[in-house]
Amino acid sequence: MSLFPGRSLRSRLRRYRRARSGQVAVTLALVAMPILFASAAAIDYGRRNAAKARLDAALDGAVLAVMSQKSNTITTTNLQNMETQFRTEAAKVPGVTVASFTPGTPVNGASTVSLTASYTATVKTSLASMMKVMTMNIGGSASSTRNLFQYINFYLLLDNSPSMGLAATDTDVSNMKNVTGGCAFACHEHTYDSQGNVTGDNLNDNYHVAQKNNIKLRIQVLRDAVSALVDQANASMSLSQQFQMEMWTFNDSTTQTRLQAMTPVLSQIKTAASNIDIAYAYYNQSDNQTDFERAITKMTATIPASGTGTTSLSPIRFLFFVTDGVEDTGGTVTNQSAGFQIGSNRFIGPFSPSTCNALKSNNVRIGIVYTQYLPIYDNGFYVSYVKPYESQIGPMLKACASDGLYFPVASGGDITAAMLQLFSTAVASVRLSN
Repeated sequence: MSLFPGRSLRSRLRRYRRARSGQVAVTLALVAMPILFASAAAIDYGRRNAAKARLDAALDGAVLAVMSQKSNTITTTNLQNMETQFRTEAAKVPGVTVASFTPGTPVNGASTVSLTASYTATVKTSLASMMKVMTMNIGGSASSTRNLFQYINFYLLLDNSPSMGLAATDTDVSNMKNVTGGCAFACHEHTYDSQGNVTGDNLNDNYHVAQKNNIKLRIQVLRDAVSALVDQANASMSLSQQFQMEMWTFNDSTTQTRLQAMTPVLSQIKTAASNIDIAYAYYNQSDNQTDFERAITKMTATIPASGTGTTSLSPIRFLFFVTDGVEDTGGTVTNQSAGFQIGSNRFIGPFSPSTCNALKSNNVRIGIVYTQYLPIYDNGFYVSYVKPYESQIGPMLKACASDGLYFPVASGGDITAAMLQLFSTAVASVRLSN
């Protein structure tokens, strides 16, 4: 038995505490390692995700750069440029090595083109490398589909009959009546010798009266509208020579003039528009100078069937028809009962929608700007021969137009705005339907 029992107990306690502190250190070390590795993995995983986001964005940009090209064809060079763009952007991401880049084969459908691309890459780790995890793998893909750009041919058929000599606005109409003693139309007349031969322009006719008094006529607004149409078409093209145009004027059964043949150089249409002018009101001859049926028949023979629009050799075709909608002809018409036969050589009546059927059967789309016929209720001829069917003029033209491509313009209205709206709607209709 020890004479000093407390001293032995204290000694044993000191030895226990020393042993216990060593176990805690070991335990802490064992616990700390997984925490350290987990933290390292979290940090590197965050770096991996950030790198992937940047590479995905670079891939999206490279694919969209190809898809935004003004072409319906994706070439091998386009695909090479896409890879170069992606790799250039990927090189800016720290620690990233691109392992592969794979462009998909472009897919051209009937109305769309599609492109895909993918990549694989590695991201160098930092803390995770202590666990012998030197890199992390990433990969991504992107795809894009867009409508094919459509090639379109536009045929402009412009009514230049004497009724297009109407003053352009309400103010112009009022001014015209004031300077002519009550007539709102600027009739363009010849001068004749004693035998009835044409000798030149009648410089005292209402046409020249309007010019001398700076009164704008519908025919002048029509010239301006064609010029604005060309400007909008040029600004809207996504492909070189995507839009082509041809321009005609018409009045009586024998006078249809091709002012400009089909051309991809739209400035030629703009130049030719300066030659649009109203037809002469012939002295001592029948006043039948708006022959729709002959004009549309001529255009039916001129305009080929509409194509798919995917190539310049197979364009979609439109007829843009600008008119006041009243037939005034010496020939026979399909809607003989709709209007009035005046004597043996003159018919006046509304436009017949059936005239357009042959064009429509060839998938030619018809857009119409209706320059509304001016009601002249103090004129006996108008009251007798136009007023009875005036409510049918617009609906008959609308029945000829393709869906959504009919734009009426009231007297004093903006023909240019209607023409531009017709163009925009026509182009949009092609995108939606194809």
